[in-house]
Amino acid sequence: MESRESSRIQEKFILRALDKLGEGSQLLWIVLAVCVSVSLINGLHTMSYIFIAEVPNYWCAIPELTNANWTDEQIKNISIINGCQKYDYNYTYLASLGYEEATDYVKNSEFNTSVVSCSSFVFDKSGRSTIVNEWQLVCDRKVHRANTFLAYALGKLLGDLILGIYSDKYGRKRALITGLVLQIVFVFSSGLVPWFWAYVVSKFFVGASVSSMYSTSYTILSEVTKNHKKNLIGTVMDTMFPIGTLVLIGIAYLVSDWRYLQLSLALFSLLLVIIIWFVPESPRWLMSQNRHDETKKIIEKYYKAINKPTLITESPTPSLRFESPDMKTNKKKGFKRYFGKSKILFSDPVLRNKLLIMCFAFFVTLSVGYCLIFTIDLFETNRYIYSSIAASIELIALLSIPVVLLKLSCQKASCLIYMLASICMLSIIAVPKENINVIMGLTMVAKFCLITSFTVNMLLASELFPIVVRNTALGMILVMAQLGSMTAPYIIDFLSQVAWWAPTTLCGISSLIAGLLCLMIPT
Repeated sequence: MESRESSRIQEKFILRALDKLGEGSQLLWIVLAVCVSVSLINGLHTMSYIFIAEVPNYWCAIPELTNANWTDEQIKNISIINGCQKYDYNYTYLASLGYEEATDYVKNSEFNTSVVSCSSFVFDKSGRSTIVNEWQLVCDRKVHRANTFLAYALGKLLGDLILGIYSDKYGRKRALITGLVLQIVFVFSSGLVPWFWAYVVSKFFVGASVSSMYSTSYTILSEVTKNHKKNLIGTVMDTMFPIGTLVLIGIAYLVSDWRYLQLSLALFSLLLVIIIWFVPESPRWLMSQNRHDETKKIIEKYYKAINKPTLITESPTPSLRFESPDMKTNKKKGFKRYFGKSKILFSDPVLRNKLLIMCFAFFVTLSVGYCLIFTIDLFETNRYIYSSIAASIELIALLSIPVVLLKLSCQKASCLIYMLASICMLSIIAVPKENINVIMGLTMVAKFCLITSFTVNMLLASELFPIVVRNTALGMILVMAQLGSMTAPYIIDFLSQVAWWAPTTLCGISSLIAGLLCLMIPT
């Protein structure tokens, strides 16, 4: 009994020392450096789809006419209906006639000629080299372009789950190292593999590594940082995503080949190797495993920089409370407890309504947010300028959230944000397609709203659910958010075939519904 009490007292001393380190120390700066780097890399890889999967101008390949030295314009004038269909002429005969005589010939036979789908394509060589012209991901194969982003997003979803469990069992640093090894291997392979299926598999593992490293680094940050500094440091970490997007834009401007662009992103992962080398294991995770000696060594190493290493032997403050690691349940009980919490969320009508509304709101937020970025494929505009403005808007939105919440509650702010975004997106249908500046302006305002809505909704969700089921509810909500991001490229690719304004109209209606549902959340 005395040894158990002595152990509890020792744990209190260690926890007090950890709180002191969390107020400001070399350990805190090292963890912050990792978090900032991982968030930057998250922005680089997530938004690389804009440039790596860009669709160049294309048309049907007619090898007979190309071999006869016809120009691209002559070939398109004679044979092409649209990018995916051509007239079924005898092109060997047309090539023998020459362009002028062939023009007269097709004018007389145009109404009697059948139309066929193109089997191969020619891409504009003046633009970027992308996976689209590498593997001809257009027309009937257009869905495969969106599948690459689906693989990446699915990897983020499953990687966060699997390596999150791995992190809890084997430690934060080991999970970081595992994610980094996966990232280095598969980022390089995605830029080198000659097969499309291998590229898709590589993107899946890149997504898994990026997501797991982000969540693990955020966990370490929360375990090291003092409570009153978590919000500030968390904001700094979040702002690195749009900064990573801006860095990506600069690299993409200089590197036009998608393979070299992908390989250049791998260099950031190599730099992270140096930073992670200095990261210790999370002291609080070590405490949860009853590895007190290792925890003491970390405290003694980093506490010297801010004070004398005698804090561990001082008496604890009366207000300090510690929950013994011995209270941990085994895995079987843990699963029962998890499903028990899930049952509570769905059996209670108030909690169920809150959960369903927040799941829909998060699904809409990420789906619409990515759609607004991917709409760049629908307009003839400068991709670099558009992406730079969008990233800058995201940065401003993240910094403006505290100001918004000074005046409004999370629920009211969320409703107003969705309504404003909806108005902007539904207004686009009334703007002529040629008026690009107005369309882009409305899109950027909507993008600003969707960025703020994500953070506001996270705060709102943390208020809506009791502590006993809060983590379970947030996990379900974030899964729905990730599923929403997976739908974005499909919405753009398929609805744009109906009408150029169809994707933004659907997004506007979805945001309107989300805003109205937020008004109905039980308080």
